[in-house]
Amino acid sequence: MTAGVLTWRPMGADDVPAWARLLAAAEEVDDTGEHFSEDDLRDELADPALDLPADSVAVMDGTELVAYQITMRPGDTAGVGRAMGSHGVVHPRWRRRGIGTALVRRGLDRASEAGATLMVRVPEGDAGAAAVCAAAGLRAVRWWSDLRRDLAAPVAPVVLPDGVEVASLGPDYDHDRWDEPLRAAHNVAFAQHWGSSRVSAESWRALRTGVSAFRAAYSAVALADGEIAAYVLGYEYPTSGAGRELYVATVGTLPRWRGRGLAGALLNHVLAAAQADGFTTSVLTVDSQNATGALGVYERVGYAPYRRAVTWIS
Repeated sequence: MTAGVLTWRPMGADDVPAWARLLAAAEEVDDTGEHFSEDDLRDELADPALDLPADSVAVMDGTELVAYQITMRPGDTAGVGRAMGSHGVVHPRWRRRGIGTALVRRGLDRASEAGATLMVRVPEGDAGAAAVCAAAGLRAVRWWSDLRRDLAAPVAPVVLPDGVEVASLGPDYDHDRWDEPLRAAHNVAFAQHWGSSRVSAESWRALRTGVSAFRAAYSAVALADGEIAAYVLGYEYPTSGAGRELYVATVGTLPRWRGRGLAGALLNHVLAAAQADGFTTSVLTVDSQNATGALGVYERVGYAPYRRAVTWIS
């Protein structure tokens, strides 16, 4: 394919349709299992913590979006220190032309300006992305397992310790009631979780409970004396097949409640609700080196690993 000079410019809301097409084309080759609607992408660009002129780039061949990159605001990150996350994609037809290398270098420059480490997560089987990261001096440091559960299989009854009750967050989610308690619980539960940073109130709503993919009916909390002891947040994204898939984005248990079965009970609660409403599968991602035994919890609920990704850092 021949092309003129590529244009590099910040992303904007008008790029969403082209961005969705780019991601769909990449998914046909990369098979990450990630599918995003235009509404999902608009939600991401609306994050108040994102400075699009500084934090994003669209690589254009005329009117065609051939690659993109978004870098996140740096923050104190457990296990890493000050870090800046970054994600991007190059269209399969445009790979091996140096665009990915240039995007990684741009990310490194942005991180250096902020006095931060660059963090990039790529599929374990993507040899090209791994080669680009390695050539730029990044190191593979953490592995993540994607797990899947077939919802045709029975879901176990919910069993909770005395004094603990389950509260569903839907179907009508109450932001005023739940956003701040959930955010506070999350920041405590994930304070020592590798790669995690504190979430601000603005970003919590913008990226967690205010996005179009959030499904409050398949999200729940475990309450002890009225306080959140554990929580599960569920989302629904487009799939490549005919069935509905529940994506469990976050499972958190406060430290003093760990080892008492709350995460498994909440998962059974939301899985039973999803099963009753016709979902066919559920997926989630777990840190393969998680020290809290999360993988075992998920396997006991019926999830099984099927794919991995790798975090590279500078």
